[in-house]
Amino acid sequence: MKLLLLILTALALAATQMLAGGREIALCLPGYLLLALGAVLGWWPTRRTPIPRGSVECLAGALVFCAYISIRAISSPEEYLARNDLYLALGAMAVYLIVALNLTSSKLRLLLVGVLLALALANCAIGAVQFFKGQNFMPFPFLPRADYASRASGFYGYPNNLSGFLEIALMFGLSVTFWSRWPSWAKMLVGYICVMCALGILVTGSRGGYISATIGLLVFALLSLVLIGKLASGRVFALLLAGALLIGAGAWGVRKVASNSFLLQSRANQTLTVDVGRMRLWQAAWKQFRLHPVTGTGSGTYLYYGRQFRSQGVGADPVHAHNDYFELLAEYGILGIITAVIFLETHVRNGWTSFTRRLSLGGDMQGLASNSLALTMGAISAASVCLAHSLLDYNLHMPANVLVAAFVFGLLASPGDGPQSTGDREESPGFPAFLRLAAPVLGILLALRILPILPAEYDAQRSREILSDWHHSVDVVPNLQMEDFCRRGLVWDPHNPELHFGLAEALSAQGDLATDPAAKEKFYNQSIESYTKALGCAPGDVRLVLALASALDGIRRFSESDPLFARALELDPKSGIAHNAVANHLLAQGKYPEAAVEYQKGIHFGAGDAGKAGLERIAEEQKANPSPPTPASAPGASTPN
Repeated sequence: MKLLLLILTALALAATQMLAGGREIALCLPGYLLLALGAVLGWWPTRRTPIPRGSVECLAGALVFCAYISIRAISSPEEYLARNDLYLALGAMAVYLIVALNLTSSKLRLLLVGVLLALALANCAIGAVQFFKGQNFMPFPFLPRADYASRASGFYGYPNNLSGFLEIALMFGLSVTFWSRWPSWAKMLVGYICVMCALGILVTGSRGGYISATIGLLVFALLSLVLIGKLASGRVFALLLAGALLIGAGAWGVRKVASNSFLLQSRANQTLTVDVGRMRLWQAAWKQFRLHPVTGTGSGTYLYYGRQFRSQGVGADPVHAHNDYFELLAEYGILGIITAVIFLETHVRNGWTSFTRRLSLGGDMQGLASNSLALTMGAISAASVCLAHSLLDYNLHMPANVLVAAFVFGLLASPGDGPQSTGDREESPGFPAFLRLAAPVLGILLALRILPILPAEYDAQRSREILSDWHHSVDVVPNLQMEDFCRRGLVWDPHNPELHFGLAEALSAQGDLATDPAAKEKFYNQSIESYTKALGCAPGDVRLVLALASALDGIRRFSESDPLFARALELDPKSGIAHNAVANHLLAQGKYPEAAVEYQKGIHFGAGDAGKAGLERIAEEQKANPSPPTPASAPGASTPN
């Protein structure tokens, strides 16, 4: 049964990672269902086994943290936005409980580490193609990535998230190489994978990855120095030689790769410089936190408040704060930070206690305990890189990385087999076995939340794939397919704004392509109805506000679109896209002076090309129509600050 649990967990981790890291809800759900099944099945073989006393404090801290995140997600203002955090919290808790309560033997845990190392090697191979070929290559064409030039992203769509995973794999790989009882040939293979992970981190161009990997290496080095002095004094020379060879090989490879890439050299040179862009995102999160300091504004709401409080220099859509702690504070408030601190403190302390107890036992590194020791060292080092990278990015909002982090903290929660754990079991009977029912209850709850919306999310993902392909704007067939997907999905989940939006886009495109005026009008009216429903499901999403307003402009219902454009400027006042949309709205009514002001704002707030094109269009239309009607004042028309 435990082997089955290992397989289910490994499949969940691999599937989530290979599906672009689970960046969309639909891409996470297969992995979550596997974990739900594992959580349910894992209870039966251990149903009469007491919970070790040494793990209870960590388990309690994890349950409190997960419970608060889940409750706050359920009570958040927009249910669809909160789904990501809710499912992620439950899925991560399932991994955590499986590792902490079921996969307690070092052999099984090391097999799972082997799976992570294999995934790391596969990511490095894909990243090598992306880096050396300079292409946005992805192994699955239906999961494209944004344009990151030659920066490697592996299975992930975002290079920084790949770096976050490779750092963890590197820490475990080093621990296995130096401190496990694996045979020499296996250690050499793992050492090679460690070098590949280091090179993989390098070619991601992630400055946060460079910093956090360095911190992790320092933590691992300090732990190793303590161990060398206490347990392996007779092997100092061999260990130092192996370490020097590994570090030398890694340094040579890093220098060789970096010397041939201007991109990597520039990224490395900027590593310790102040990132003004990230600081602006953090400032927005701080302003958001001040709205509801105790409980936060709700799960996923940084997407809205990041836009509302964006600074002038933030041109890209601020989906995340690029700091997990600030985003946690903004969305979950002081209570969220308190529960997170409790969780982290109990686990780090328990991992350190496990490490120091092994030192107090002495010995010569013989016996199975050395594998458990390698896992503990790897987990402590991996936890350090997780905590460090979260200061600079949103790795703990990427499901694939959160599930791996749950494995790390599951290792810290229970030491597994080893001398001190045996001793603990002999000294105290542990806590009642019925508490293990938390795992199947969690699995059932996760399955019940996911299964009803699984078909809808699948259809939403298919519609997103069509929408991302430009061919849908020139060919009616993809739009018919998208319409079919969205209508089927809405049967399962009528409150899904993405499905309503996809349906509206499909109908609008069909209207654009239709030749019969009556058919055009019918499609446009139907699309407006779907845009309205989408906005009703997510009223704070400025993207939906602009989409509905632009659709109304398309059939010249300006009086209805006026308040929507004004609302868009309230939701995202420093967005070049929003100001350009308002300018287009004014231009369509012949209000040239007001439109010119808004185009100037669009340029001022970062949408320069579209703004300049709009100003050129105004000049052309004024030449063709030198005496336009005098307009009334328009929404948000004022001089840029």
